[in-house]
Amino acid sequence: MKQQNSTEQLVRQELGRGFKKQEILARLSKKGDRDDLIFFLNNLPEEGQRKRYLWVNRLLCLLLAVLTVGKLYAAAMLQLAAISAGEFSPLLLLDLIVPMINFYILYKIIRFQRQGYQFMIVLGVLAFVRPENRIQPDLALYLCVTALSVFLLLRLFPKAEKITD
Repeated sequence: MKQQNSTEQLVRQELGRGFKKQEILARLSKKGDRDDLIFFLNNLPEEGQRKRYLWVNRLLCLLLAVLTVGKLYAAAMLQLAAISAGEFSPLLLLDLIVPMINFYILYKIIRFQRQGYQFMIVLGVLAFVRPENRIQPDLALYLCVTALSVFLLLRLFPKAEKITD
């Protein structure tokens, strides 16, 4: 794991200096594991793209944070109501799973990692399965989050730039 973190840091440094992904692959493939290098190069955007879409990414992070805080608030209110009625059950803690996953995805999106956008698209679409997510304001927020995730995934990680082995 430590080697992967150092590989990721090295790739981030090189992208931050403005090098293209193919140049980084040619220079660093001799020093380390080529598969890890290709993974990180495909999982991180180039510096110019990252700067260009920084504000869109921040908007996506803000919307996801609002959704997550709303879910935490609803879970807390449910817990407090159950405790005051003497009906507390450990199963009520399952409502905390969605916010935990959202925090993980938020971490990935803040770091501009491809997986965060991919997970958010899938979870944004799956959110509409639950009836409570199909009413306002959650409906609009999930639509915006899903649309922004698709937009950023397509803009930051175009298929033409994907590096294959």
